[in-house]
Amino acid sequence: MTRPGQETGKKASRIAAGLRPAAVLAATVLMATACSSSSQDKDAKATASPKSTAISVAEWICKNDQFHWGKISTQGKLVAVSQLVRVKKGEQAANVTFHAIPVRKVTASVEASGKVSEASVFASLERHMNLGGKSVAQNGESVPLPGAAGLGTVDMTGKTGDYLSVIGVQVVEANFVQGCAGDKKTPVYGTVTTWYGKTQGMIKCGRNTGTYPGFREAHDLVCGQEPQT
Repeated sequence: MTRPGQETGKKASRIAAGLRPAAVLAATVLMATACSSSSQDKDAKATASPKSTAISVAEWICKNDQFHWGKISTQGKLVAVSQLVRVKKGEQAANVTFHAIPVRKVTASVEASGKVSEASVFASLERHMNLGGKSVAQNGESVPLPGAAGLGTVDMTGKTGDYLSVIGVQVVEANFVQGCAGDKKTPVYGTVTTWYGKTQGMIKCGRNTGTYPGFREAHDLVCGQEPQT
Protein backbone atom coordinates (compact mmCIF):
# COMPACT_ATOMS: atom_id res chain seq x y z
CA MET A 1 0.00 0.00 0.00
CA THR A 2 1.47 3.32 -1.12
CA ARG A 3 1.11 6.30 1.00
CA PRO A 4 0.28 9.69 -0.51
CA GLY A 5 3.60 11.16 0.49
CA GLN A 6 5.50 8.29 -1.08
CA GLU A 7 3.62 8.68 -4.41
CA THR A 8 4.39 12.39 -4.49
CA GLY A 9 8.10 11.68 -3.91
CA LYS A 10 8.18 9.13 -6.75
CA LYS A 11 6.62 11.63 -9.17
CA ALA A 12 9.20 14.24 -8.22
CA SER A 13 11.99 11.72 -8.80
CA ARG A 14 10.60 10.83 -12.25
CA ILE A 15 10.36 14.52 -13.23
CA ALA A 16 13.90 15.19 -12.02
CA ALA A 17 15.17 12.17 -13.95
CA GLY A 18 13.49 13.52 -17.09
CA LEU A 19 15.00 16.96 -16.63
CA ARG A 20 18.60 15.76 -16.30
CA PRO A 21 19.01 14.64 -19.97
CA ALA A 22 17.43 17.92 -21.14
CA ALA A 23 19.82 19.93 -18.99
CA VAL A 24 22.78 17.95 -20.33
CA LEU A 25 21.58 18.53 -23.91
CA ALA A 26 21.19 22.27 -23.28
CA ALA A 27 24.66 22.49 -21.76
CA THR A 28 26.11 20.61 -24.74
CA VAL A 29 24.44 23.02 -27.19
CA LEU A 30 25.77 26.04 -25.29
CA MET A 31 29.30 24.63 -25.27
CA ALA A 32 29.17 23.84 -29.00
CA THR A 33 27.90 27.35 -29.74
CA ALA A 34 30.63 28.88 -27.62
CA CYS A 35 33.30 26.78 -29.36
CA SER A 36 31.93 27.66 -32.78
CA SER A 37 31.88 31.35 -31.92
CA SER A 38 35.42 31.19 -30.58
CA SER A 39 36.60 29.37 -33.73
CA GLN A 40 34.94 31.96 -35.96
CA ASP A 41 36.61 34.79 -34.02
CA LYS A 42 40.01 33.14 -34.44
CA ASP A 43 39.43 32.61 -38.19
CA ALA A 44 38.33 36.23 -38.58
CA LYS A 45 41.46 37.45 -36.80
CA ALA A 46 43.65 35.15 -38.89
CA THR A 47 42.17 36.34 -42.21
CA ALA A 48 42.14 40.02 -41.28
CA SER A 49 44.60 42.12 -43.31
CA PRO A 50 47.74 42.84 -41.29
CA LYS A 51 48.63 46.43 -40.69
CA SER A 52 51.05 47.74 -43.29
CA THR A 53 54.57 48.21 -41.97
CA ALA A 54 55.87 49.85 -45.18
CA ILE A 55 57.45 53.24 -44.72
CA SER A 56 55.81 55.98 -46.70
CA VAL A 57 57.98 57.35 -49.51
CA ALA A 58 57.30 60.84 -48.18
CA GLU A 59 58.93 59.90 -44.87
CA TRP A 60 62.38 59.07 -46.21
CA ILE A 61 63.06 60.31 -49.71
CA CYS A 62 60.31 62.52 -51.06
CA LYS A 63 60.28 66.29 -50.83
CA ASN A 64 57.61 68.44 -52.39
CA ASP A 65 58.52 69.72 -55.89
CA GLN A 66 61.88 67.92 -55.80
CA PHE A 67 63.00 65.88 -58.82
CA HIS A 68 63.70 62.20 -58.22
CA TRP A 69 65.58 60.43 -61.02
CA GLY A 70 65.15 56.82 -62.03
CA LYS A 71 67.06 54.99 -64.75
CA ILE A 72 69.57 57.10 -66.71
CA SER A 73 71.15 55.59 -69.82
CA THR A 74 73.98 57.17 -71.83
CA GLN A 75 75.06 55.87 -75.22
CA GLY A 76 77.40 57.21 -77.89
CA LYS A 77 75.56 57.59 -81.19
CA LEU A 78 76.34 58.65 -84.72
CA VAL A 79 74.74 61.92 -85.84
CA ALA A 80 76.33 62.55 -89.24
CA VAL A 81 78.92 60.99 -91.52
CA SER A 82 80.66 62.22 -94.65
CA GLN A 83 81.06 60.68 -98.07
CA LEU A 84 83.78 58.06 -98.42
CA VAL A 85 87.02 59.54 -99.78
CA ARG A 86 89.33 57.00 -101.43
CA VAL A 87 92.95 57.92 -102.10
CA LYS A 88 94.79 55.37 -104.19
CA LYS A 89 98.52 54.77 -103.94
CA GLY A 90 100.44 57.22 -106.09
CA GLU A 91 97.41 59.46 -106.52
CA GLN A 92 97.86 63.13 -105.69
CA ALA A 93 95.10 64.30 -103.34
CA ALA A 94 95.76 67.59 -101.62
CA ASN A 95 92.78 69.36 -100.06
CA VAL A 96 89.57 67.36 -99.74
CA THR A 97 86.32 68.76 -98.31
CA PHE A 98 84.19 66.30 -96.30
CA HIS A 99 80.45 67.02 -96.40
CA ALA A 100 78.08 66.05 -93.57
CA ILE A 101 75.32 63.56 -94.35
CA PRO A 102 72.76 63.41 -91.48
CA VAL A 103 72.19 59.94 -90.02
CA ARG A 104 69.89 60.74 -87.08
CA LYS A 105 68.48 63.87 -85.49
CA VAL A 106 69.01 64.20 -81.76
CA THR A 107 66.94 66.93 -80.07
CA ALA A 108 66.67 67.58 -76.35
CA SER A 109 63.08 67.20 -75.17
CA VAL A 110 60.82 66.49 -72.19
CA GLU A 111 57.65 64.39 -72.10
CA ALA A 112 55.67 64.72 -68.87
CA SER A 113 52.30 63.79 -67.38
CA GLY A 114 51.68 67.37 -66.23
CA LYS A 115 53.01 70.89 -66.29
CA VAL A 116 56.71 71.12 -65.51
CA SER A 117 59.52 73.65 -65.92
CA GLU A 118 61.78 72.32 -68.69
CA ALA A 119 64.68 74.49 -67.51
CA SER A 120 64.37 73.03 -64.00
CA VAL A 121 64.28 69.48 -65.40
CA PHE A 122 67.52 69.87 -67.36
CA ALA A 123 69.26 71.72 -64.51
CA SER A 124 68.34 68.95 -62.06
CA LEU A 125 69.48 66.22 -64.47
CA GLU A 126 72.80 67.96 -65.05
CA ARG A 127 73.44 68.19 -61.29
CA HIS A 128 72.39 64.58 -60.78
CA MET A 129 74.68 63.23 -63.53
CA ASN A 130 77.69 65.25 -62.30
CA LEU A 131 79.39 65.49 -65.68
CA GLY A 132 82.43 67.34 -64.42
CA GLY A 133 81.59 70.72 -65.87
CA LYS A 134 80.02 69.48 -69.09
CA SER A 135 76.54 70.76 -69.91
CA VAL A 136 73.65 68.80 -71.37
CA ALA A 137 71.69 70.25 -74.28
CA GLN A 138 68.65 72.27 -73.23
CA ASN A 139 65.07 71.70 -74.31
CA GLY A 140 64.63 72.00 -78.10
CA GLU A 141 68.37 72.09 -78.84
CA SER A 142 69.53 69.80 -81.67
CA VAL A 143 73.04 68.70 -82.55
CA PRO A 144 74.36 71.40 -84.93
CA LEU A 145 75.57 70.20 -88.32
CA PRO A 146 77.89 72.09 -90.68
CA GLY A 147 76.38 73.72 -93.72
CA ALA A 148 77.74 74.09 -97.25
CA ALA A 149 81.27 74.50 -95.93
CA GLY A 150 81.16 70.87 -94.86
CA LEU A 151 83.00 69.18 -92.04
CA GLY A 152 86.21 70.82 -93.07
CA THR A 153 88.93 70.66 -95.69
CA VAL A 154 91.77 68.25 -95.02
CA ASP A 155 95.17 67.99 -96.66
CA MET A 156 95.35 64.37 -97.85
CA THR A 157 98.88 64.59 -99.25
CA GLY A 158 100.76 61.34 -98.69
CA LYS A 159 97.69 59.46 -97.47
CA THR A 160 96.30 56.30 -99.05
CA GLY A 161 93.15 54.35 -98.25
CA ASP A 162 89.49 55.05 -97.52
CA TYR A 163 88.59 57.95 -95.22
CA LEU A 164 85.46 59.53 -93.79
CA SER A 165 84.59 62.24 -91.31
CA VAL A 166 82.23 61.65 -88.39
CA ILE A 167 80.08 63.58 -85.89
CA GLY A 168 78.91 61.78 -82.75
CA VAL A 169 77.39 62.66 -79.38
CA GLN A 170 76.51 61.05 -76.07
CA VAL A 171 72.73 60.60 -76.03
CA VAL A 172 71.06 60.60 -72.60
CA GLU A 173 67.64 59.13 -71.78
CA ALA A 174 66.29 59.43 -68.24
CA ASN A 175 62.97 59.25 -66.38
CA PHE A 176 61.90 61.29 -63.36
CA VAL A 177 59.12 62.13 -60.94
CA GLN A 178 58.58 65.59 -59.48
CA GLY A 179 56.73 65.74 -56.18
CA CYS A 180 55.47 63.12 -53.74
CA ALA A 181 53.19 60.18 -54.36
CA GLY A 182 51.41 60.72 -51.04
CA ASP A 183 51.03 64.46 -51.40
CA LYS A 184 47.74 66.20 -52.13
CA LYS A 185 49.30 67.63 -55.26
CA THR A 186 49.55 65.01 -58.01
CA PRO A 187 53.22 64.27 -58.82
CA VAL A 188 54.49 64.75 -62.38
CA TYR A 189 56.14 61.82 -64.15
CA GLY A 190 58.24 62.25 -67.25
CA THR A 191 61.08 61.26 -69.58
CA VAL A 192 64.01 63.38 -70.76
CA THR A 193 66.07 62.99 -73.92
CA THR A 194 69.19 65.11 -74.27
CA TRP A 195 72.82 64.95 -75.38
CA TYR A 196 76.31 66.23 -74.62
CA GLY A 197 79.93 65.81 -75.71
CA LYS A 198 79.77 66.46 -79.45
CA THR A 199 82.81 64.90 -81.14
CA GLN A 200 84.01 65.38 -84.72
CA GLY A 201 86.92 63.68 -86.44
CA MET A 202 88.24 61.71 -89.40
CA ILE A 203 88.74 57.95 -89.43
CA LYS A 204 90.34 55.51 -91.84
CA CYS A 205 88.58 52.33 -92.83
CA GLY A 206 90.19 49.25 -91.34
CA ARG A 207 91.79 51.15 -88.48
CA ASN A 208 90.86 51.21 -84.82
CA THR A 209 88.13 53.83 -84.34
CA GLY A 210 88.86 54.44 -80.65
CA THR A 211 86.21 55.11 -78.05
CA TYR A 212 84.66 58.27 -79.49
CA PRO A 213 80.85 58.13 -79.61
CA GLY A 214 79.46 57.10 -82.97
CA PHE A 215 82.84 56.43 -84.64
CA ARG A 216 82.52 52.63 -84.61
CA GLU A 217 78.95 52.94 -85.85
CA ALA A 218 80.13 55.15 -88.73
CA HIS A 219 82.90 52.70 -89.62
CA ASP A 220 80.49 49.76 -89.75
CA LEU A 221 77.99 51.78 -91.76
CA VAL A 222 80.34 53.18 -94.42
CA CYS A 223 83.41 50.97 -94.52
CA GLY A 224 81.68 47.61 -94.31
CA GLN A 225 84.62 45.84 -92.68
CA GLU A 226 85.90 45.12 -89.19
CA PRO A 227 88.39 47.71 -87.92
CA GLN A 228 91.74 46.47 -86.66
CA THR A 229 92.31 46.57 -82.91
